[in-house]
Amino acid sequence: MSRTKLKLKGLSLDRLETLSQIVSQGSIVQASGGNTNKQSQFSRQVAELEDWFGMELLDRSVTPNRPTTAAIGISREVETFMTNLNSLKENTAGGRREVVFGAGERMIRSYLIPWAAKKKDADIRWIFRNLASTEVRGELLAKRIDFGILKKDSCPHGLSSVSMKPIPMCLLLPADHKKAGLKLKWEELADMPLVLPEGDGAFTRFLDEKTSGISIVLDVMLECSSWTQVIDAMSGFQISGFLPKDLEKQFPVGFTEVKLADLEDYTDEYVIAWSPTEAAKRPEIGRLAKQLSGKK
Repeated sequence: MSRTKLKLKGLSLDRLETLSQIVSQGSIVQASGGNTNKQSQFSRQVAELEDWFGMELLDRSVTPNRPTTAAIGISREVETFMTNLNSLKENTAGGRREVVFGAGERMIRSYLIPWAAKKKDADIRWIFRNLASTEVRGELLAKRIDFGILKKDSCPHGLSSVSMKPIPMCLLLPADHKKAGLKLKWEELADMPLVLPEGDGAFTRFLDEKTSGISIVLDVMLECSSWTQVIDAMSGFQISGFLPKDLEKQFPVGFTEVKLADLEDYTDEYVIAWSPTEAAKRPEIGRLAKQLSGKK
């Protein structure tokens, strides 16, 4: 093994970007967004960097552990290096300026593509990455994406953001269902086969709160991992389901929206977030940030 490889053992851009995330958020717990697997990964990466630099990068005498002065200095150098590297890449490539957005498929289809289509003369190469909200958070902190759409309560501090319009949820029934057109009570869902999103998301927790309070169990026939799949399942099985209002243009044909008591209590709240330092350094990011904020 060459001396160069030996010198670089324990040092990598991934590890340095992780350190930058920890510094920007103040601790490993904050940088990981509460994800225990990532906490373990980040702790290991910091330990490897400490071996390479020969100094402590976390103050472990306090809880939660805080970045040391050395870690803050290294993070600043990493951010400068990455900014200069991106600028060099863009200047060398010429042509359109690359701007990377991270969001779920739903937001890409219903918001980002229509929004970007109005700016097709902006001399920008648009890149849309399909990411879960937790992934968007991590990619924003690592500065591997320029803008991200994520749940409001997941947005890291230190980033600029603008709130999107709250998105209500709808209950849709096949048009020939005997209860179509009526205002329903939650008790009436107990004997109604449903398709729902899988997992322990915010809306699933909302449903659990509503139904457990009146001691009923929903008749869940099918669970899907995306809203697009929920739409397909509703259409294919001809069963009822909940869909977010922003997907109205994609609602299954032959279904009708019905009123459900207190369903309006739930809304999805998203923000579009970006790094203010990157917006200050890169004109294309700054211009789009101003437009997203409603400024000219």
